[in-house]
Amino acid sequence: MGTHHSLEILFDAAQQERRCAVPHTDTDVKAVARRVHAGTIKRVYRGLYARQQYWDSLNPHDQIRHIVRSLAQQHPDWVFCGPTAAIMHGLDCSYRFLLPICIVAKPGTHIRNTAQLAHHAMAYPETAVIDGVPVTVPLRTLFDCAAKLPLRFSLSILDSALRKQVVQRPVLEAYPHTVKYVRNRKAALRAFSLADARSENGGESEARGVLTEIGYPVHDLQTVFPCLTYSSRNHRVDFLWVREDGTKIAGEFDGVRKYVDPEMTSRRDIRAVVTQEREREHCLERQNVDVVRMFYDELNRPNQLVAKLRAKRVPHA
Repeated sequence: MGTHHSLEILFDAAQQERRCAVPHTDTDVKAVARRVHAGTIKRVYRGLYARQQYWDSLNPHDQIRHIVRSLAQQHPDWVFCGPTAAIMHGLDCSYRFLLPICIVAKPGTHIRNTAQLAHHAMAYPETAVIDGVPVTVPLRTLFDCAAKLPLRFSLSILDSALRKQVVQRPVLEAYPHTVKYVRNRKAALRAFSLADARSENGGESEARGVLTEIGYPVHDLQTVFPCLTYSSRNHRVDFLWVREDGTKIAGEFDGVRKYVDPEMTSRRDIRAVVTQEREREHCLERQNVDVVRMFYDELNRPNQLVAKLRAKRVPHA
């Protein structure tokens, strides 16, 4: 397939501006269609395209940001909200909520939602501009996510907002009481009260949300124990529970990244990582701290998780 110079210019400009390409002329539309069929260009959203290789190099959040920047150019009156705004603010949002794109709609308007676009009624939302994109301000974004998403998923967004200092704790605590005429206020208040900057990543936040929902809320986060083998080391556990008799259980959340991401493994192989984890667990047990390990896929099977927690005599709320 020959070089189409106007397309090259179109896609080069889109990549430079970190958005998607929008063909306008009939010639460009037909040329894009041929390249989509050939697999060199990908249709990423209705009317939006990107080079396949470039698109595959982006993580899912950056892909959504590209789409949102493009839509904001096409629809300058749109204000993005909910999980979409959370992604634009750089917060930890589950990939489950990449789509639909969420935008503000005036109360009383009736517009059909689709798998790609959802409208959320909101009167006079406070807005900010990120990369030229109008979005709801962080506090309103957090409130909407807390009110509409399950605790498991809203907590990861809230925790990251505190961890990244997008908002401060006193302001976060006060904000829900200033929002009027909203549904699911109780859910939002609950999520806001549980938000904790000490949660290190979205997976840990999700786990804490699930543990709370199934009746095993954690007593503390990121508790440090000394290493009995190397005096210069400490063992920091993700979660901690204390039984009535004073004995302790450490909860360790294991995501796949822990074993394959070079940044988390210090470039050791999996066997070395697993060996160190076993030594760490043995050290904690020598200090009379039981250890319960949780894996991401278990968050989707709460009954299995409950059985594991019961076996370790984790305190039930």
